[in-house]
Amino acid sequence: MPLRSLFEGIGDFFTWTFKIMPLIGPATNVVFMSLIAGGIIYWLREMSKHEKQQN
Repeated sequence: MPLRSLFEGIGDFFTWTFKIMPLIGPATNVVFMSLIAGGIIYWLREMSKHEKQQN
C-alpha cells in the first residue's frame, strides 16, 4: 500500500468531516466547553481536598 493512497484516504475523511460540521452547528463547541469546565472543576476540588489533608 503506497503512502499516497493512505494520505488520500485521510484527506477524503477530513473532507467528509468538514462537510458534516455545519449540520452539527455549535453543539460540538458546547460539548467540548462543558467537558473542559467539568474537568477543571473536578481538578480544583481534588486539589482542595489534597491541600486540606496536608494541613
